[in-house]
This record gives sequence, structure tokens and C-alpha cells, in this order.
Amino acid sequence: MDAPKCHPNTRKAVIKKIIDWIRGIIDSDTLIMWLYGAAGAGKSAIAHTLAEICETCGWLVASFFFWKTAGERNNANRFVATIAHQIALTIPASRELIAAAVDYNPFVFEQSVDVQLSKLIIDPLEQLVSAGLIFDISPLVIIIDGLDECQGEDVQSGIVKSLVAAFRHSSLRIRILIASRPEVHLQSTFNPTSMQPHLSRLALSDEYSSNGDIYRFLEDSFDKIRREHALASYIPSSWPSTDVLRELTLKSSGQFIFASTTIKYIGGHPRQLPHRRLDVIRRLRSPKGEKDMPYAELNSLYHHVLSNVDNIEALKLVLGILIIINPVAEYGGMSTPEKVDDFLFWERGETKACLSQLTSVIEVRANGYIAILHASLSDFLLDPSRSNQFYLSRESILGNSAVLGLRHLCQLEHDKDGVPILLSWESILRGPICNMFCSRFWALPVGHSGLH
Repeated sequence: MDAPKCHPNTRKAVIKKIIDWIRGIIDSDTLIMWLYGAAGAGKSAIAHTLAEICETCGWLVASFFFWKTAGERNNANRFVATIAHQIALTIPASRELIAAAVDYNPFVFEQSVDVQLSKLIIDPLEQLVSAGLIFDISPLVIIIDGLDECQGEDVQSGIVKSLVAAFRHSSLRIRILIASRPEVHLQSTFNPTSMQPHLSRLALSDEYSSNGDIYRFLEDSFDKIRREHALASYIPSSWPSTDVLRELTLKSSGQFIFASTTIKYIGGHPRQLPHRRLDVIRRLRSPKGEKDMPYAELNSLYHHVLSNVDNIEALKLVLGILIIINPVAEYGGMSTPEKVDDFLFWERGETKACLSQLTSVIEVRANGYIAILHASLSDFLLDPSRSNQFYLSRESILGNSAVLGLRHLCQLEHDKDGVPILLSWESILRGPICNMFCSRFWALPVGHSGLH
């Protein structure tokens, strides 16, 4: 499989900032840059593109790309050995010193990452410096992609800590780029004050809006389909319209995975008319049988993310509120974790803890509001043929919400002596939960849930 790379003339602002850091124009004292963003945001494409640029410039000394389904790349067993091997190839003078370290201690690969980094990389390179080998002013770049796909959260955090411990006092001009999803344990690893002098962060957030890049990618890809597809002569020259390109860009939610999956499906079958397959994507036409799966790659992504959740039933309650209840509720619905906690009769903090396992697709922003980063997540969860055990039944969610709404309506207030006060309907209807949830929405769950 070809390594993912950025489409021409896309992600230019992000790549420029990272190259400026590598060259020492910004954050010149930092050892590591952490590039993080949602699942499918294009981190791997950026990492591979930067690896090519750095190799062309003579900066790249090593790279390691973790991959969850590759047996030799989903753990740290060969991590240091791979980097040491690449350094030996990139800096030939280090080869004998690295080989000598292995000859002296053949069991070094069974030792900790700290020891391996010290014996196989730091010591040989520092010996070259001491021997008078002068490294020029060019940086030495190591790129690590997909750290979150390495097995074991402790192992992932340990790799970061080991890299900082190994290189922070080195006389070499090392630059280490780490790309990953913003998993909670990695946020904790990068947060301590002891890490801050050595770390630069780069979030693939709204500051680096990718909508323009996604639109350009879609436009170029559809142009290629019109020119090169086996049935190109049957494709209208004006296909697709600008409105459709905008629609698909909006549906991508700033994440390249939706756009790339869409293009692979539309142009990927030589015996299927691309404009018919676009209609399937836009739900204007049904897929042709069980094997016609427009979103196979997205399905795999969402299944992987949700399979790692501890309490999936609790999470489905929260997702049901976000995806089914909120769109039809007035006053913005339950837009913060605290409002969801209150509605579910949960202890404050439970919703945020629940969502902390989905940081790659859902985030709680600095203003306290919950944001779903992938618009296509709703489509996945509401389609039982795609989501299977993660399916959100609209009737079930509405029914449960109706019951919860009744519980809120039936709660009594108490006077200063603790005596229950029988509320009038007027008082009930003015209550905060009723205002937020019941005023417009109350008829919906009862009417659609089968409750009588």
C-alpha cells in the first residue's frame, strides 16, 4: 500500500510551520514537536510528506511509522533498532560504532527503550562528535507517526519520556516530530512542566482550516476521474456541480478521511458509473448489494475507536443525546458535559470521563461545549448495517429520554425545613430541565418511542 502523502498544494501552512521549527526559525530550543489532531485529519499524510521533504534536504536520519494492524509496527520491540539501523545508513561513520555496541551486548535489544537509545544512538553519535567529526548546521530529524497505534498506553508515554531523557542534553541538533491522535494519556504525558522546555505543540485545529484543501483535493480528484475512468465517455463534463463539491467538503468536517474514502469509492470500480456511485454517497440511490460498501474505511475507523471504550452502554447514552436528542431540542440542547450529567442523573464529571475515550472523534472545547469532529459519525451510528453493536436506535434513545424527562418533571422541591412542596404545572414547566429539554421536544420522544 502506498504511503499517504498530502495532495499537491494542500496543508502548506502546517508544513511550513513544521519546517520553520526544524530549521530553528521558531521554537529553536525545543526538541520535540507534537503534531496532533482528530482521527482522519491527515496527520500521517503530513508526516510522510515531511519525511520526503527532509530526506531531499538531507535532514532526515530516521523515521518510524506505527500501524495498529501490522505485527512488527504496532509495538515498541523494534522501535529503537529500526531508528539505529537507519542512522547507520544515513551517517555511515556511525555504523561501526553501532555494530560494536551490539557486539559488546548482544542482548541490548531486550533491554529498556532508555538503554537502547543510550547505547545504540546517543553514545555512538556523541563519540563521533568527540572524535572531531563535525556535524554541519543542518538539523538531524527523526519522524515518528501514529504513536497512539503502538500497543500499550504506558509504552506510548514511555517512548516520549525516553526520547526527552535521551536527547535533551545532547550536543546534536536533534528535531523529533511525533504525530498522533490527542488521546488523554498522551495529553497527560506532554503536559507536565518538566516537558514544556523541550516540547512544541501543533494542533490540526480550526487555525489550520483544511476545508479549502479538501475542496481542492475533491476538485482535482473528480477531474482525474472524468479524464481517466474506464467509463469516462459517459460522465457529464460538468459533473459534479460546485454545490455538490461544497456539500462533500462540508460533510468532511475538516477531516481528509471522508473525502479520500468518497473518492476511492466513486472512482474505484471500472465497471460502475462514477456519477451513479456519487448518488449513493449522497443517498440519492441505494448501494448495489451487501458488497457495495461506500464507507468501508470509515466504518473500520469508527469500529476501532469504539471498540476501545470501557463502558459502551454508558457512552451510547451520551452519544444518543448528542446525535439524536440535541438536534431537535430547543435552547441548544445539552451542549456541555455538565448538562448531560444533570439530565442523566449522573455525578458531575461522568460524561467528560466517558467522552475522554473518544478524543479522536469528539472533543470538549475550551469553552466547555462538546464538539463532534466527524459529521459522518452520526451517519455511521444511525445505520445498523454499518455500526452493528454500536448502533443507536432512535426509538430506544427517544424512549429512554422520555422516561428521564418524566423523572425530572416529577422531582419535588423542598422548603427550608426539608418539607416537600407540591409544584404547580406552571412551576414545573418553567424549570431548567423542562426549558432545556421538554418545551418543544417533549412530544417527540413520547410520540416516537412507542410509550403510551
